[in-house]
Amino acid sequence: MIHGPCGSLYNNSPCMSDRKGTKRYPRDLLAETITANDGYPLYRRRSTEDSGKFIKLKVLNNTIDVDNRWVVPYSSLLLKTYT
Repeated sequence: MIHGPCGSLYNNSPCMSDRKGTKRYPRDLLAETITANDGYPLYRRRSTEDSGKFIKLKVLNNTIDVDNRWVVPYSSLLLKTYT
């Protein structure tokens, strides 16, 4: 799944509150998964220089580059189990 567009790309997005994103996207690019001090995992997100992917999307008459910073991590098994 891809999060967005939001922020400067689309200020009226449902995830925006007081002109700030509430879901912390785009995320930082990381070389490896780490666990933060609060126990929340920070997943590996590869940059395009590190074999990461990106695509161009046309959204609201704008063409934007979407890379791994915008990908929403999910588990299809957990989604199937709890929905």
